[in-house]
Amino acid sequence: MVYNSLTEAPHNLKEGIDWLMALRGTDAAKNLSAIGEAIHKFLADKPVGFTEVPALEKVKSISKEFLVQKGLKDQKIVKRVLDMINGSVDENPGVIAKAFSLVPKSDYQNVVQTRGVKPEAIAKNLGKVVGGCEKFLDRIKTPDQYKSAYSSGATWDASCAKDPEACAVVLVGIAPMLYTGLSSLRVACNEEALAYAQFGNKRSSLGEILEAVGYKEPECRAGTSTSAVSWALIGVNKEILTILYDLAGFWAFYGMNKSGAVSAVEPVEPTQEEQFVKPVEPVEHPAESAGAEQPAEAIEPVEPVQEGQSTGVEEHVKAAKAVKAAKKAAKKVAKKARQKKNRTQGFQ
Repeated sequence: MVYNSLTEAPHNLKEGIDWLMALRGTDAAKNLSAIGEAIHKFLADKPVGFTEVPALEKVKSISKEFLVQKGLKDQKIVKRVLDMINGSVDENPGVIAKAFSLVPKSDYQNVVQTRGVKPEAIAKNLGKVVGGCEKFLDRIKTPDQYKSAYSSGATWDASCAKDPEACAVVLVGIAPMLYTGLSSLRVACNEEALAYAQFGNKRSSLGEILEAVGYKEPECRAGTSTSAVSWALIGVNKEILTILYDLAGFWAFYGMNKSGAVSAVEPVEPTQEEQFVKPVEPVEHPAESAGAEQPAEAIEPVEPVQEGQSTGVEEHVKAAKAVKAAKKAAKKVAKKARQKKNRTQGFQ
């Protein structure tokens, strides 16, 4: 199938890399700068949690179809991304997991915000991704028989110039596909090179994975060996995979609590009550001065009541003191009366 617009999402790794090549086009600097700006604008304001973007949901479903293929779905790295897509991974990892970097920060942080990423940096990183994928493609394809999934009419100017976000959504949506496809090839090469198959640990052969991600003969070189694929993947290093993973926006578009989805158009603002009633943090009481803070739930008074402030607690304290003083005075009167009586009886 041949696509005529970059707004048509690819369906496997092979088509995804073709999409990147078409995006780059003949003016890589201009086109990558434009997509970098669009991606930054799309990701920068997305909160941690789950934001539903209808156009993105369509692309995510395509990526999911790719991941559940035979030969891919049993790969450990694919299983984890599928869990993210299905919303079965906790988006709030524990302190230990964060401290030892057991989970990527982009799972639970908007890394565009926290790292202060600029559009120029995104464009530069995309340039690295495109460069690494181009080297892989040049080394894996059969030049005179290879056909791109995107026609010459699928360019940035024709597809994205009027609506840059449409192409940004496609790239964000296919990022999990690109990440898992390339990662699975790397893992398969390592497994075969280390002869894991002898111990029954190998899940899929390299040939099966190549076919699952879209590279088939005659477009792909016949009898591609493990060493040949490993050589082709030299440009696809850990940095490239990390860039793709971060671009997926796992902090914003995937999560467990989808029932509280945030609209991508109308951000949810806290109500007046939510602003002033919090279970833990102290808040400024609207009736007090800016410097006066009251606890959200006053269970027991801790600070003494200031002069001029009358409360029910203060009245109860005053009453209790008065009763205590009256009892003490009565005891003194009774004691004096007994002493006087005893003295009188002694003189009789």
